[in-house]
Amino acid sequence: MELARTLVRTPSPNPPGDERAVAGVVTEALATLGLPRPEVLALDGARPNLLVTVDLGPGGRHLVLSGHLDTKPVGDAEWTWDPLAADVDGDRLLGLGSADMKGAVAAMLVAAARLARDPLPRGRLSLLLTADEEDGARFGAHHVAASRHLDADAVVIGEPGGIESDFDRLHLVSRGIARLRLVARGRQGHSSLSGTPGTRNAGVDAARAVTAVADDLVLAVPANDDGLEGWAATVNTGMRFSGGVGYGVLPGRMAVDTEVRLLPGMQRAAVTAAFEDLAGRVAADTGARLAVEYDTAPNDWLPPAAVPAGHPVARAAQEACRRVLGEDPPLSVFPGTTDATWFDAGQGLPTLPALGPGLLRRAHGADEWVSIPAVRRAVDLYTELARVFCAAEDAVAAEGGRA
Repeated sequence: MELARTLVRTPSPNPPGDERAVAGVVTEALATLGLPRPEVLALDGARPNLLVTVDLGPGGRHLVLSGHLDTKPVGDAEWTWDPLAADVDGDRLLGLGSADMKGAVAAMLVAAARLARDPLPRGRLSLLLTADEEDGARFGAHHVAASRHLDADAVVIGEPGGIESDFDRLHLVSRGIARLRLVARGRQGHSSLSGTPGTRNAGVDAARAVTAVADDLVLAVPANDDGLEGWAATVNTGMRFSGGVGYGVLPGRMAVDTEVRLLPGMQRAAVTAAFEDLAGRVAADTGARLAVEYDTAPNDWLPPAAVPAGHPVARAAQEACRRVLGEDPPLSVFPGTTDATWFDAGQGLPTLPALGPGLLRRAHGADEWVSIPAVRRAVDLYTELARVFCAAEDAVAAEGGRA
């Protein structure tokens, strides 16, 4: 818990994005815990990703435990307590990033130290601690997946996976995200002339497009063949309006940030067509000039990722939950988008997106906190998961077959 508190006290808001200080805390902790010095993977010197591998025994499987070092900024949220003080209130650790996901990072480090002191008969364990997860992952997992072969059998990410209570779901799917803008265009001019025939207000036209998307947009959703809880795509529009000058000036352009949380099987062409068709209907009804644009790559389309229910890492996670938590959580879709996108798309690695302490609803807002008992259980959970997955007998058989 002291390590988790130190991580929370070390700011790493993204944007603007600079994980050097928190990566320094992790590097010192690795030495204190008797773990190897990390390999630094960085597209930019201010955005380090850290990779540490511990050989547990010959053969077996290679598991990567992954977490991100950055947080969302405090932003406009009005906190009851100091977001960087890492205070303890009863069994709660308070602070920015406590749930998302510095508590899990601390648990992963301690679990790895445990396994290094008491190695398994076989297997390898890596810790991959990434930058830039909170703003598109260009400097983080996207860069790592494109530049460094991890040679792993599976990845488990410690995002806060609780929905109603800690560890109450086992998430097999990480939803992707399409980041779009609804763009309305007019002719900038003097607002006193707004009554002139043919004059348009791009802000009003953008608002009409937003209302239409919120009320009328329909997206095709693939079938849920595995019966996973939470199988739904969501559309969020009106997230930010950008454009215009201010009082006295009719805006010539207004863009509205809009997103779709994607399920496996959803295609970019179909999503684009649904938005463009609706924008076309609004334009025909109102005379507005509307367009649909995407954010800059790679943030424009982050594909979803999924692990089959019968995959060894899913079975190992279920067994670890039974042993540590005493229950078998239902299989589910994680509502958010995670670094699983890049591990799956970039290297074809099966990735569980959110097996960590904390509740998702406590992240990205005021008064974030994480349960201290849940963080401690996470140490046991990661340790047991590695024991089940890395040292499995069928992994030995597979090694022998490849030899």
